[in-house]
Amino acid sequence: MGTKKLGLLRDFRDLRGYSFVFFVALTFSWGACPDLVTAAQTAAPGPAVAPGPAPPKPYVPKHRKDPFEEFQKLPADPAPLLPLERVWFVSLPIAPGAGGALDDDRVYIPLREEWLMALERETGKVAWTREIEANSAPVVHDGIVFVASRGAIRALDAVTGDDRWTTPIGSAVSAPLVWDSGWLLAVAQGGTVIALRASDGREIWRRPLGASTVNPPVPGGPDALYLSLSDGRVVALRLIDGTVLWEQMLPGTLSEPAVAPRRVFVGSTDNFFYAFNDENGKLEWKWRGGGDVIGAAYDGELIYFASLDNIIRAVNPGNGNQRWKKETGTRPILPPRAFDGIVVLPGVAPAVTVFVAKTGALMAVHNTLAPDGRTQPLLGAPLFDSAVTAFRVALVTITRDGLVEGLRPTAMQFREPAAAALGALPGRPLMRESTPNSATPNFQPGPTQ
Repeated sequence: MGTKKLGLLRDFRDLRGYSFVFFVALTFSWGACPDLVTAAQTAAPGPAVAPGPAPPKPYVPKHRKDPFEEFQKLPADPAPLLPLERVWFVSLPIAPGAGGALDDDRVYIPLREEWLMALERETGKVAWTREIEANSAPVVHDGIVFVASRGAIRALDAVTGDDRWTTPIGSAVSAPLVWDSGWLLAVAQGGTVIALRASDGREIWRRPLGASTVNPPVPGGPDALYLSLSDGRVVALRLIDGTVLWEQMLPGTLSEPAVAPRRVFVGSTDNFFYAFNDENGKLEWKWRGGGDVIGAAYDGELIYFASLDNIIRAVNPGNGNQRWKKETGTRPILPPRAFDGIVVLPGVAPAVTVFVAKTGALMAVHNTLAPDGRTQPLLGAPLFDSAVTAFRVALVTITRDGLVEGLRPTAMQFREPAAAALGALPGRPLMRESTPNSATPNFQPGPTQ
């Protein structure tokens, strides 16, 4: 037993010796192996290796020009308001007392002898009538017809003609009513401007100006309202409370104002067309015409003004540079209207003249005619939307004799040409083929292969 223990102890000492020798050898061998990065940095350079082919560059598609880019930059075609065809014609039982108003469904016409009549827009049939005095053209918006009547403003339901509200204002109005941003603006005789809330008729403010006007107030500019008065003043009011912002005095009888960005325009019977700064009333430029300037219209690019020398002009609103001028072919009676690439000018005969806004080219004219062919003068401006819709009545005219017509643009009907008999069959004539019997006299019929 003792001998066995001594042998195990000797083996253990030998094992520890071998382990020590192995550890020392491992340590020297580890120190002899350099770090891989260091070895790479200190290794002797080997033979040069030819570089391989460069990796292919990533594919970048070439920029191609959009084939529709130039097409998208083309200006839209002018609205095809004219030429027109008559859809319906009505002779009113009582002569009209003022111009009318138009919405999507009906035409509203004040008549003499204290009546107001509504006609269906697409058929001309009577929708309703009300025994009510209206001394100026009504205004319609959001299903409500606003009428100035006997020292009060009345609101009627556009569908039935029933009363919505009535607000006394103390006197009759001297100018047409104007709807703007939920407010109703009126000018009472004597020159008092009144602002009402259109939803319920509550008075917001009133501002006496000391002189009346037959021209409607025109909203625009930086929260402002512009008026041209009978004493020659151009007045700017703050729309929210009626405070006077600035005034300018001009000679002659003034036209209805027109507005554009940073500009207010007024024509006068002194043959000048004036442009003012809309914020402070400073005169920026003026243009001398050959006759009384009766009004202007702005379409977002140019300002168009007509004068009684039977000329209509298009000028730059910023500096007054003329773009074009054209003869009207008629005596203008009301300010032009410009929208959707066209300029519409009411006149004596023809009653409606349409020009292309960009070039001044004459597009078409329309005459208001009685059944016997006589020309009828307009009462008030022709009624139309600022967007022409296919297959719908687009324009309504009212004459002083009470003739009302609903008109539809023929260019929006997309009619196909009428069917007609063919003068000749399409294609080319073919020669009749000869039969085998006629080609070979001795031909003998037999079985086919």
